[in-house]
Amino acid sequence: MEHDYKNIISHIDIDRSLNAIEYISFNGIHDESVLDFKEDIEAGNDSIELHLIKSKSYKEALILKLKKGNEAYSDAWKEFLKEEQKTFGGSKIFYVNDNCTKLLLLAVPNEIKNKLNMLITRLNKINEKITRINSRIKKENSDIYTTRIKEKETRDKNKDDIINFINQNLRV
Repeated sequence: MEHDYKNIISHIDIDRSLNAIEYISFNGIHDESVLDFKEDIEAGNDSIELHLIKSKSYKEALILKLKKGNEAYSDAWKEFLKEEQKTFGGSKIFYVNDNCTKLLLLAVPNEIKNKLNMLITRLNKINEKITRINSRIKKENSDIYTTRIKEKETRDKNKDDIINFINQNLRV
């Protein structure tokens, strides 16, 4: 039985170009600029947070574009983001669009930086988790290589050697 090597999961990063960030007035859940997030806003949110949104108590919205990672791992990103987006009380700090390419922060006036600080703290926590997972993936890939070379299970030693070299030397 031949095992394949696993790809490393990209860290979650925010696109820092000016055009990738939208800082706008929040005009309600039906506003065109936040429609991408409607499903996440309505799903699994606590009643207080939903009331703040529906009553338009939030006045500011910040939409951040994520830098594209490995497409195969956008589901992993979404899972990590879902785990970290809630407070202990059950309200969501931020919202994720369907294809996991943007994040939305909503805030009362002059509080967007506090929400952004909470988001950054959560993203750092996710990226630490990804670093641990990637270490495990690198070890598993190394074990697969060692096993395949030892047992001569490989059909293409050159490819195995190339993948092993990439695994050993590329810092991502």
